[in-house]
Amino acid sequence: MKLLNFNRVYALVLRHLLTWPRSLERIADSFWWPTMNLFIWGLVNVYLQKETGTTTFFVQLFLGGLLMWTLVARSQEEMGLLFLQEAWDRNLLNMFSSPITIWEFSMATIVLATAKLFVTFVWLFILSSVLFAFNIFSLGWVLAPYALMLMISGWSLGFFINGLILQYGYRVQVFAWTLTMIILPFSSVYYPVSALPTWMQYVARALPTSYIFEGMRQVFMTQRVDIVGLFIAIFLNVVYILLGMWFFAWSYRRAQQSGMIMKFS
Repeated sequence: MKLLNFNRVYALVLRHLLTWPRSLERIADSFWWPTMNLFIWGLVNVYLQKETGTTTFFVQLFLGGLLMWTLVARSQEEMGLLFLQEAWDRNLLNMFSSPITIWEFSMATIVLATAKLFVTFVWLFILSSVLFAFNIFSLGWVLAPYALMLMISGWSLGFFINGLILQYGYRVQVFAWTLTMIILPFSSVYYPVSALPTWMQYVARALPTSYIFEGMRQVFMTQRVDIVGLFIAIFLNVVYILLGMWFFAWSYRRAQQSGMIMKFS
């Protein structure tokens, strides 16, 4: 038996793509909130630059962190919200009663999250270029592995939150759009790890996102790639996404055995 039936994956992707333009809240998630974050923090940086004489370099460093963090946040939120959308539509039990497997559903959510993230990222890139003269692609080729690693970090969190929802139901649904905010302070997005208190530095070193953002800052400052940090991020991402997939599969089996999945019908 095939692990993945791509016809079923395509059907799931098509179902959500057709409903996406008709959902005001999903359009707001993809465009409104990212645009407001970019606009507000961009203006704050412009103000600080004028008042304190801060160089354009630091403004670009901050905006770069903001844009790249979108890759983590949107990847995780889309996976969680797509799962919840099926639950809110009372379709989760129907879907898993069909031949569709959890891995086909997971593949569909990753494809959808990536597609929507691409649209959001292109939109933010255009805005940042026009409004603040910032070009994230000035990082060069190294942007590609860093961007991929950040998306994988978001997928790992997405598997984890979907597993929690399967186990505990709607009580934990708030984590679908807030979980990334828990790791944001530890991820060294806008400041180096060395600026954190000692206990927070230990947590940061266990997160792939901290190595990625530290590495991107080094590229901005010295034009040199931290190969060691990049490989540590890759290793941690592999570990976490495998753990996330295992936890999601285990939660699904447990929800079936306990009858918890019936509560989504």
